[in-house]
Amino acid sequence: MNLQKQLRCVYLHAFTSTLRFTDAVWVALLAARGFSLAQIGLAEGVFHAVSLLCEVPSGMAADLLGRRRTLIFGSALGVVCAATMAFAPTLALICVGMGLKALGYNLLSGTTEALTYDSLKTAGRERDYIKVDAKASIFMRLASALGSLASLLAGVLTSAGYYLADAAVSAVSALAAANLTEPVVTDEQAAREKHILQELPARLRVHIWDSLDCLRSSTPARRMIMADAIISLPSYLTSMFVQQRLTQQGWAMEWLFLPGLLAGAAGMAGASLGRRLHLKRLRALYFGCALLVGTGTLLAGAAPALLCAAGPVLVQGALSVWFLHSMQRLNDAIPSDRRATLISVDSMAYSLLMIPASPLVGLVGDLAGQAGAGLCVLGALVAVSGLAVAAQTRYNGHGAN
Repeated sequence: MNLQKQLRCVYLHAFTSTLRFTDAVWVALLAARGFSLAQIGLAEGVFHAVSLLCEVPSGMAADLLGRRRTLIFGSALGVVCAATMAFAPTLALICVGMGLKALGYNLLSGTTEALTYDSLKTAGRERDYIKVDAKASIFMRLASALGSLASLLAGVLTSAGYYLADAAVSAVSALAAANLTEPVVTDEQAAREKHILQELPARLRVHIWDSLDCLRSSTPARRMIMADAIISLPSYLTSMFVQQRLTQQGWAMEWLFLPGLLAGAAGMAGASLGRRLHLKRLRALYFGCALLVGTGTLLAGAAPALLCAAGPVLVQGALSVWFLHSMQRLNDAIPSDRRATLISVDSMAYSLLMIPASPLVGLVGDLAGQAGAGLCVLGALVAVSGLAVAAQTRYNGHGAN
Protein backbone atom coordinates (compact mmCIF):
# COMPACT_ATOMS: atom_id res chain seq x y z
CA MET A 1 0.00 0.00 0.00
CA ASN A 2 1.19 3.49 -0.91
CA LEU A 3 0.25 5.17 2.36
CA GLN A 4 0.60 8.73 1.10
CA LYS A 5 -1.71 8.06 -1.86
CA GLN A 6 -4.12 6.28 0.48
CA LEU A 7 -4.27 9.26 2.83
CA ARG A 8 -4.79 11.71 -0.04
CA CYS A 9 -7.82 9.65 -1.10
CA VAL A 10 -9.02 9.54 2.51
CA TYR A 11 -8.86 13.35 2.74
CA LEU A 12 -10.60 13.81 -0.63
CA HIS A 13 -13.32 11.37 0.40
CA ALA A 14 -13.72 13.10 3.79
CA PHE A 15 -14.23 16.47 2.06
CA THR A 16 -16.58 15.33 -0.70
CA SER A 17 -18.66 13.04 1.52
CA THR A 18 -19.37 16.00 3.86
CA LEU A 19 -19.95 18.74 1.25
CA ARG A 20 -23.72 18.94 0.75
CA PHE A 21 -25.33 21.98 -0.86
CA THR A 22 -28.81 21.00 0.35
CA ASP A 23 -28.19 20.41 4.07
CA ALA A 24 -28.70 24.06 5.02
CA VAL A 25 -31.74 24.63 2.78
CA TRP A 26 -33.49 21.28 2.25
CA VAL A 27 -36.52 22.24 4.37
CA ALA A 28 -36.97 25.46 2.39
CA LEU A 29 -36.53 23.60 -0.91
CA LEU A 30 -39.24 21.07 -0.09
CA ALA A 31 -41.57 23.76 1.29
CA ALA A 32 -41.16 25.74 -1.94
CA ARG A 33 -42.29 22.63 -3.86
CA GLY A 34 -45.53 22.55 -1.91
CA PHE A 35 -44.77 20.03 0.86
CA SER A 36 -46.19 20.91 4.27
CA LEU A 37 -44.09 21.11 7.45
CA ALA A 38 -45.82 17.94 8.70
CA GLN A 39 -44.80 16.08 5.55
CA ILE A 40 -41.25 17.40 5.82
CA GLY A 41 -41.17 16.30 9.47
CA LEU A 42 -42.32 12.83 8.43
CA ALA A 43 -39.50 12.61 5.88
CA GLU A 44 -37.01 13.64 8.59
CA GLY A 45 -38.48 10.92 10.84
CA VAL A 46 -37.89 8.33 8.10
CA PHE A 47 -34.28 9.49 7.89
CA HIS A 48 -33.69 8.99 11.62
CA ALA A 49 -35.52 5.64 11.73
CA VAL A 50 -33.41 4.22 8.90
CA SER A 51 -30.27 5.71 10.43
CA LEU A 52 -30.90 4.02 13.78
CA LEU A 53 -31.86 0.64 12.31
CA CYS A 54 -28.99 0.45 9.82
CA GLU A 55 -26.10 1.95 11.85
CA VAL A 56 -24.68 -1.30 13.24
CA PRO A 57 -25.60 -3.54 10.24
CA SER A 58 -23.70 -1.14 7.98
CA GLY A 59 -20.63 -1.51 10.19
CA MET A 60 -20.96 -5.29 10.00
CA ALA A 61 -21.15 -5.06 6.21
CA ALA A 62 -17.92 -3.06 6.19
CA ASP A 63 -16.13 -5.63 8.37
CA LEU A 64 -17.42 -8.67 6.46
CA LEU A 65 -17.41 -7.39 2.87
CA GLY A 66 -14.62 -4.81 2.96
CA ARG A 67 -14.35 -1.15 3.89
CA ARG A 68 -13.47 0.09 0.38
CA ARG A 69 -16.52 -1.57 -1.19
CA THR A 70 -18.75 -0.18 1.54
CA LEU A 71 -17.47 3.37 1.00
CA ILE A 72 -18.00 3.12 -2.76
CA PHE A 73 -21.56 1.86 -2.27
CA GLY A 74 -22.32 4.51 0.35
CA SER A 75 -21.16 7.31 -1.95
CA ALA A 76 -23.06 5.81 -4.89
CA LEU A 77 -26.21 5.86 -2.75
CA GLY A 78 -25.59 9.59 -2.30
CA VAL A 79 -25.89 10.00 -6.08
CA VAL A 80 -29.12 7.96 -6.20
CA CYS A 81 -30.57 9.81 -3.19
CA ALA A 82 -29.84 13.24 -4.66
CA ALA A 83 -31.35 12.30 -8.02
CA THR A 84 -34.46 10.94 -6.29
CA MET A 85 -34.89 14.07 -4.16
CA ALA A 86 -34.37 16.35 -7.18
CA PHE A 87 -37.34 15.01 -9.14
CA ALA A 88 -39.57 13.20 -6.60
CA PRO A 89 -43.17 14.31 -7.22
CA THR A 90 -44.72 12.66 -4.16
CA LEU A 91 -44.10 12.40 -0.42
CA ALA A 92 -43.56 8.65 -0.73
CA LEU A 93 -40.58 9.17 -3.06
CA ILE A 94 -39.26 11.96 -0.85
CA CYS A 95 -39.28 9.49 2.06
CA VAL A 96 -37.49 6.92 -0.11
CA GLY A 97 -34.85 9.52 -0.91
CA MET A 98 -34.40 10.40 2.78
CA GLY A 99 -34.10 6.71 3.65
CA LEU A 100 -31.40 6.25 1.00
CA LYS A 101 -29.61 9.31 2.35
CA ALA A 102 -29.58 7.84 5.86
CA LEU A 103 -28.35 4.46 4.62
CA GLY A 104 -25.58 6.16 2.65
CA TYR A 105 -24.47 8.04 5.77
CA ASN A 106 -24.55 4.79 7.77
CA LEU A 107 -22.31 3.04 5.26
CA LEU A 108 -19.72 5.81 5.59
CA SER A 109 -20.00 6.17 9.38
CA GLY A 110 -17.50 3.97 11.16
CA THR A 111 -16.20 2.56 7.88
CA THR A 112 -14.02 5.58 7.13
CA GLU A 113 -12.46 5.54 10.61
CA ALA A 114 -11.86 1.79 10.45
CA LEU A 115 -10.21 1.98 7.03
CA THR A 116 -8.03 4.91 8.10
CA TYR A 117 -6.84 3.27 11.32
CA ASP A 118 -6.10 -0.09 9.66
CA SER A 119 -4.32 1.65 6.77
CA LEU A 120 -1.97 3.20 9.32
CA LYS A 121 -1.70 -0.11 11.16
CA THR A 122 -0.42 -1.90 8.05
CA ALA A 123 2.48 0.58 8.09
CA GLY A 124 2.99 0.35 11.86
CA ARG A 125 1.89 3.98 12.27
CA GLU A 126 -1.20 3.68 14.48
CA ARG A 127 0.19 6.49 16.69
CA ASP A 128 -0.30 8.87 13.75
CA TYR A 129 -4.07 8.32 13.80
CA ILE A 130 -4.79 11.49 15.78
CA LYS A 131 -2.77 13.59 13.33
CA VAL A 132 -4.45 12.00 10.29
CA ASP A 133 -7.93 12.15 11.82
CA ALA A 134 -7.40 15.81 12.73
CA LYS A 135 -6.52 16.63 9.13
CA ALA A 136 -9.55 14.70 7.84
CA SER A 137 -11.72 16.50 10.41
CA ILE A 138 -10.48 19.88 9.17
CA PHE A 139 -11.44 18.95 5.59
CA MET A 140 -14.87 17.81 6.79
CA ARG A 141 -15.44 20.99 8.80
CA LEU A 142 -14.37 23.09 5.82
CA ALA A 143 -16.82 21.22 3.59
CA SER A 144 -19.59 21.67 6.14
CA ALA A 145 -18.87 25.40 6.38
CA LEU A 146 -18.97 25.77 2.61
CA GLY A 147 -22.23 23.84 2.53
CA SER A 148 -23.75 26.23 5.07
CA LEU A 149 -23.28 29.04 2.54
CA ALA A 150 -25.49 27.27 -0.01
CA SER A 151 -28.39 29.62 0.69
CA LEU A 152 -26.41 32.33 -1.10
CA LEU A 153 -26.86 30.35 -4.36
CA ALA A 154 -30.65 30.62 -4.27
CA GLY A 155 -30.58 33.11 -7.14
CA VAL A 156 -28.47 30.76 -9.26
CA LEU A 157 -29.68 27.22 -8.56
CA THR A 158 -33.17 25.77 -8.80
CA SER A 159 -34.38 23.14 -6.34
CA ALA A 160 -33.33 20.39 -8.74
CA GLY A 161 -30.04 22.19 -9.31
CA TYR A 162 -29.17 22.03 -5.62
CA TYR A 163 -29.71 18.28 -5.52
CA LEU A 164 -27.89 17.65 -8.81
CA ALA A 165 -24.91 19.55 -7.40
CA ASP A 166 -25.01 17.13 -4.45
CA ALA A 167 -25.14 14.21 -6.88
CA ALA A 168 -22.02 15.46 -8.68
CA VAL A 169 -20.12 15.81 -5.39
CA SER A 170 -21.20 12.28 -4.33
CA ALA A 171 -19.92 10.93 -7.65
CA VAL A 172 -16.51 12.45 -6.92
CA SER A 173 -16.67 10.89 -3.45
CA ALA A 174 -17.33 7.46 -5.02
CA LEU A 175 -14.32 7.91 -7.31
CA ALA A 176 -12.13 8.81 -4.34
CA ALA A 177 -13.31 5.67 -2.52
CA ALA A 178 -12.63 3.56 -5.63
CA ASN A 179 -9.02 4.73 -5.59
CA LEU A 180 -8.49 3.53 -2.02
CA THR A 181 -6.66 0.30 -1.23
CA GLU A 182 -8.36 -2.18 1.11
CA PRO A 183 -6.08 -2.50 4.17
CA VAL A 184 -5.38 -6.08 5.25
CA VAL A 185 -4.30 -6.48 8.87
CA THR A 186 -5.58 -9.94 9.85
CA ASP A 187 -5.93 -13.37 8.25
CA GLU A 188 -9.72 -12.99 8.37
CA GLN A 189 -9.52 -9.81 6.29
CA ALA A 190 -7.17 -11.51 3.82
CA ALA A 191 -9.70 -14.34 3.36
CA ARG A 192 -12.66 -12.07 2.48
CA GLU A 193 -12.34 -12.62 -1.26
CA LYS A 194 -12.40 -16.41 -0.84
CA HIS A 195 -15.76 -16.54 0.90
CA ILE A 196 -18.84 -17.31 -1.16
CA LEU A 197 -22.18 -15.58 -0.68
CA GLN A 198 -23.80 -18.67 0.87
CA GLU A 199 -21.35 -18.45 3.76
CA LEU A 200 -22.43 -14.93 4.69
CA PRO A 201 -25.24 -15.85 7.19
CA ALA A 202 -22.89 -18.11 9.17
CA ARG A 203 -20.12 -15.49 9.10
CA LEU A 204 -22.62 -12.86 10.25
CA ARG A 205 -23.69 -14.94 13.26
CA VAL A 206 -20.07 -15.45 14.30
CA HIS A 207 -19.35 -11.75 13.78
CA ILE A 208 -22.28 -10.67 15.95
CA TRP A 209 -21.31 -12.96 18.86
CA ASP A 210 -17.64 -11.99 18.62
CA SER A 211 -18.55 -8.28 18.61
CA LEU A 212 -20.79 -8.73 21.67
CA ASP A 213 -18.03 -10.64 23.41
CA CYS A 214 -15.59 -7.84 22.63
CA LEU A 215 -17.95 -5.29 24.22
CA ARG A 216 -18.43 -7.49 27.29
CA SER A 217 -14.73 -8.04 27.80
CA SER A 218 -13.49 -4.50 27.06
CA THR A 219 -14.38 -2.08 29.86
CA PRO A 220 -12.42 0.79 28.21
CA ALA A 221 -14.44 0.40 25.00
CA ARG A 222 -17.77 0.46 26.87
CA ARG A 223 -16.79 3.54 28.86
CA MET A 224 -15.58 5.33 25.74
CA ILE A 225 -18.84 4.62 23.90
CA MET A 226 -20.92 5.95 26.80
CA ALA A 227 -18.73 9.05 27.22
CA ASP A 228 -18.96 9.82 23.50
CA ALA A 229 -22.75 9.54 23.56
CA ILE A 230 -23.22 11.82 26.59
CA ILE A 231 -20.86 14.59 25.57
CA SER A 232 -22.24 14.62 22.00
CA LEU A 233 -25.86 15.32 22.95
CA PRO A 234 -25.61 19.13 22.65
CA SER A 235 -23.88 18.95 19.25
CA TYR A 236 -27.01 19.06 17.08
CA LEU A 237 -29.45 20.40 19.67
CA THR A 238 -27.53 23.64 20.22
CA SER A 239 -27.41 24.43 16.50
CA MET A 240 -31.12 23.60 16.18
CA PHE A 241 -32.50 25.64 19.10
CA VAL A 242 -30.09 28.56 18.69
CA GLN A 243 -31.84 29.44 15.43
CA GLN A 244 -35.13 29.87 17.30
CA ARG A 245 -33.57 31.87 20.14
CA LEU A 246 -31.74 34.24 17.80
CA THR A 247 -34.88 34.81 15.78
CA GLN A 248 -36.77 35.65 18.98
CA GLN A 249 -34.04 38.17 19.83
CA GLY A 250 -34.44 40.00 16.54
CA TRP A 251 -31.90 38.36 14.24
CA ALA A 252 -32.86 38.34 10.57
CA MET A 253 -33.16 34.95 8.86
CA GLU A 254 -30.33 35.89 6.49
CA TRP A 255 -27.86 35.89 9.41
CA LEU A 256 -28.75 32.49 10.86
CA PHE A 257 -25.98 30.81 8.88
CA LEU A 258 -23.37 32.68 10.94
CA PRO A 259 -23.35 30.51 14.12
CA GLY A 260 -22.99 27.37 11.97
CA LEU A 261 -20.17 28.91 9.98
CA LEU A 262 -18.32 29.99 13.13
CA ALA A 263 -18.94 26.61 14.75
CA GLY A 264 -17.32 24.95 11.74
CA ALA A 265 -14.29 27.22 12.12
CA ALA A 266 -14.14 26.35 15.82
CA GLY A 267 -14.21 22.67 14.92
CA MET A 268 -11.22 23.15 12.62
CA ALA A 269 -9.38 25.07 15.34
CA GLY A 270 -10.21 22.35 17.86
CA ALA A 271 -8.90 19.66 15.55
CA SER A 272 -5.68 21.61 15.03
CA LEU A 273 -5.25 22.11 18.78
CA GLY A 274 -6.25 18.57 19.71
CA ARG A 275 -3.57 16.94 17.56
CA ARG A 276 -0.92 18.80 19.58
CA LEU A 277 -2.13 17.52 22.96
CA HIS A 278 -0.30 14.53 24.43
CA LEU A 279 -2.36 12.91 27.14
CA LYS A 280 -1.68 10.03 29.48
CA ARG A 281 -5.16 9.97 31.01
CA LEU A 282 -8.33 10.62 29.05
CA ARG A 283 -10.48 11.42 32.10
CA ALA A 284 -8.88 14.83 32.55
CA LEU A 285 -9.68 15.67 28.93
CA TYR A 286 -13.28 14.55 29.37
CA PHE A 287 -13.60 16.73 32.45
CA GLY A 288 -12.35 19.82 30.60
CA CYS A 289 -14.29 19.18 27.40
CA ALA A 290 -17.54 18.35 29.25
CA LEU A 291 -17.31 21.64 31.16
CA LEU A 292 -16.72 23.56 27.92
CA VAL A 293 -19.56 21.75 26.12
CA GLY A 294 -21.85 22.32 29.11
CA THR A 295 -20.94 26.01 29.26
CA GLY A 296 -21.51 26.42 25.52
CA THR A 297 -24.91 24.74 25.83
CA LEU A 298 -25.88 27.03 28.71
CA LEU A 299 -24.86 30.08 26.64
CA ALA A 300 -26.93 28.83 23.74
CA GLY A 301 -29.91 28.37 26.03
CA ALA A 302 -29.82 31.48 28.21
CA ALA A 303 -27.39 34.16 27.00
CA PRO A 304 -28.13 37.33 24.99
CA ALA A 305 -27.82 37.12 21.22
CA LEU A 306 -24.05 37.38 20.67
CA LEU A 307 -23.14 35.03 23.51
CA CYS A 308 -25.98 32.74 22.46
CA ALA A 309 -24.45 32.53 18.97
CA ALA A 310 -21.09 31.73 20.61
CA GLY A 311 -22.59 28.69 22.35
CA PRO A 312 -22.41 26.27 19.38
CA VAL A 313 -18.92 27.60 18.63
CA LEU A 314 -17.69 26.56 22.08
CA VAL A 315 -19.49 23.20 21.83
CA GLN A 316 -18.03 22.26 18.45
CA GLY A 317 -14.51 23.36 19.35
CA ALA A 318 -14.48 21.23 22.52
CA LEU A 319 -16.06 18.22 20.79
CA SER A 320 -13.39 18.30 18.07
CA VAL A 321 -10.64 18.05 20.69
CA TRP A 322 -12.43 15.27 22.57
CA PHE A 323 -13.21 13.05 19.60
CA LEU A 324 -9.68 13.08 18.23
CA HIS A 325 -8.43 11.41 21.39
CA SER A 326 -11.46 9.29 22.22
CA MET A 327 -11.46 7.70 18.75
CA GLN A 328 -7.76 6.95 19.06
CA ARG A 329 -8.35 5.18 22.39
CA LEU A 330 -11.44 3.36 21.12
CA ASN A 331 -9.56 2.09 18.06
CA ASP A 332 -6.72 0.95 20.32
CA ALA A 333 -9.21 -1.01 22.45
CA ILE A 334 -10.99 -2.96 19.69
CA PRO A 335 -9.81 -5.62 17.20
CA SER A 336 -9.39 -4.90 13.48
CA ASP A 337 -11.89 -7.57 12.42
CA ARG A 338 -14.68 -5.88 14.44
CA ARG A 339 -13.53 -2.26 14.10
CA ALA A 340 -16.22 -0.80 11.82
CA THR A 341 -18.98 -2.63 13.72
CA LEU A 342 -17.93 -1.35 17.13
CA ILE A 343 -17.39 2.20 15.89
CA SER A 344 -20.94 1.98 14.54
CA VAL A 345 -22.10 0.91 18.01
CA ASP A 346 -20.46 4.11 19.27
CA SER A 347 -22.57 6.13 16.80
CA MET A 348 -25.73 4.18 17.64
CA ALA A 349 -25.34 4.90 21.36
CA TYR A 350 -25.56 8.62 20.55
CA SER A 351 -28.69 8.05 18.46
CA LEU A 352 -30.33 6.06 21.25
CA LEU A 353 -29.76 8.90 23.71
CA MET A 354 -30.96 11.48 21.18
CA ILE A 355 -34.34 9.74 20.79
CA PRO A 356 -35.52 10.83 24.28
CA ALA A 357 -33.21 13.87 24.62
CA SER A 358 -34.46 15.79 21.58
CA PRO A 359 -38.18 15.85 22.49
CA LEU A 360 -37.41 16.33 26.20
CA VAL A 361 -35.29 19.42 25.51
CA GLY A 362 -38.17 20.81 23.45
CA LEU A 363 -40.73 19.86 26.11
CA VAL A 364 -38.81 21.63 28.88
CA GLY A 365 -38.65 24.72 26.68
CA ASP A 366 -42.41 24.60 26.05
CA LEU A 367 -43.25 24.10 29.73
CA ALA A 368 -40.93 26.92 30.81
CA GLY A 369 -42.09 29.24 28.07
CA GLN A 370 -38.46 29.80 27.02
CA ALA A 371 -36.94 28.06 23.97
CA GLY A 372 -33.55 27.74 25.67
CA ALA A 373 -34.70 26.24 29.00
CA GLY A 374 -34.20 22.69 27.80
CA LEU A 375 -30.70 23.52 26.60
CA CYS A 376 -29.86 24.90 30.05
CA VAL A 377 -30.90 21.61 31.68
CA LEU A 378 -28.92 19.62 29.11
CA GLY A 379 -25.84 21.81 29.53
CA ALA A 380 -25.95 21.38 33.29
CA LEU A 381 -26.21 17.59 32.95
CA VAL A 382 -23.22 17.40 30.60
CA ALA A 383 -21.16 19.59 32.93
CA VAL A 384 -22.16 17.38 35.88
CA SER A 385 -20.96 14.30 33.96
CA GLY A 386 -17.54 15.95 33.70
CA LEU A 387 -17.52 16.71 37.42
CA ALA A 388 -18.55 13.09 38.14
CA VAL A 389 -15.61 11.79 36.09
CA ALA A 390 -13.25 14.15 37.96
CA ALA A 391 -14.64 12.98 41.29
CA GLN A 392 -14.24 9.34 40.27
CA THR A 393 -10.66 10.01 39.22
CA ARG A 394 -9.90 11.68 42.57
CA TYR A 395 -11.57 8.80 44.43
CA ASN A 396 -9.55 6.21 42.56
CA GLY A 397 -6.39 8.24 43.10
CA HIS A 398 -6.84 8.32 46.85
CA GLY A 399 -8.03 4.72 46.95
CA ALA A 400 -11.22 3.31 48.37
CA ASN A 401 -9.76 2.96 51.82
